[in-house]
Amino acid sequence: MLNLKSVFVIAILGASASVSADEISINTKDIEATLTANLTESMELMQAQLTAELDNMLATDELKKNEEATAQVLLAD
Repeated sequence: MLNLKSVFVIAILGASASVSADEISINTKDIEATLTANLTESMELMQAQLTAELDNMLATDELKKNEEATAQVLLAD
């Protein structure tokens, strides 16, 4: 049979397990918010780098087209 001390210990352990589960849930939400913020920041950085690379590629292509057109005009003369 269970005595009063055993019931009291079981009740305390049950309550502490419940509190621990709540704390883990709170920590998980904090971690999720941090990860989401980091992911957003990383995606914005990647987008900025991609835009810069595309701008450079387009400028290079435009420069090559202008050089080819100039070369063709010089050869035609």
